[in-house]
Amino acid sequence: MTEKSIWLIQETTKEQLQTLKDLAPEYKLINGWEIDEKNVPLKSVEIIYGWTGQRSEELLLDGKHNLKWVQGKAAGVDFLDLEKLKENKVLLTNGSGIHSISIAESVFGMLLAYARGIQKAVKDQQTKKWEQVDKLMELHGKTIMIVGTGKIGVEVGRLAKAFNMKTIGVNRSGREVAYMDLLIKQPRLIEQVKQADIVVNILPFTDQTHHFFNQEIFSQMKNGTLFINVGRGPTVKTDDLIEALDGGKLAFAGLDVFETEPLSETSALWTRADVLITPHIAGIAEHFKKRLFAIFEENLKAYLDGETLPINLIDYDNQY
Repeated sequence: MTEKSIWLIQETTKEQLQTLKDLAPEYKLINGWEIDEKNVPLKSVEIIYGWTGQRSEELLLDGKHNLKWVQGKAAGVDFLDLEKLKENKVLLTNGSGIHSISIAESVFGMLLAYARGIQKAVKDQQTKKWEQVDKLMELHGKTIMIVGTGKIGVEVGRLAKAFNMKTIGVNRSGREVAYMDLLIKQPRLIEQVKQADIVVNILPFTDQTHHFFNQEIFSQMKNGTLFINVGRGPTVKTDDLIEALDGGKLAFAGLDVFETEPLSETSALWTRADVLITPHIAGIAEHFKKRLFAIFEENLKAYLDGETLPINLIDYDNQY
């Protein structure tokens, strides 16, 4: 009988390892953090936990593999060879949901940094400059448009309601979502975006969302809009973003993700007072291991029972 193994790339606790041994005693567990990935016996690997694409070409070569399911650790999957995975009939689940709390808190951290003058105060502190401002913004009562109403978008909406904000959710289907006062379909965004004081981009990167936020969208925003990007970098056309800042359509941009990462030292974004840059850290979650394993455990139970994976199964046609 061919040996079957689970390649654990995401490090697990002793308790989690024991849970896996109890659930899947017929599988060998390969602790990927203890050995060089080049030494992993790929032929035996049926399941991968915490994958970000390691040895993908070899794994999916000519169908000569036993890989059947990959549990990714990130929410985004655009950096993986989705076409090859689909062709090889490999199931793919992602880490959607485990970052929702941390990313939503980062959204409001960036908004408050601008609205309450904190960003400027931090800069002034470096030069011991005492300079009070006479005009600051409150989030209370503002309208926030949340573009992408998955688990992160729902958490952003929940926090927005705590600030007594009006929430507009944008998704592909127009389906109802918790904490949204109004739901609109994506094609209607361009005609509705003038309602928003704040626009938060949480879109995944797909063929359809490449440069979704461009001059056409920015030009329809009200002057002085605040824009936050915690989705995927390539969903925003950087040159058009800068043009919107220069023209006053945007008063501020809080950016955690970029078209090219790391952000080039020559980028004009670095030196702008109306831009706050964080180096793709919004998704760093305090309880990451616990939350990711909870998804993997539930999916593994279903997989071993021959059932459809219940959490975060990727639709290759939609690319998310």
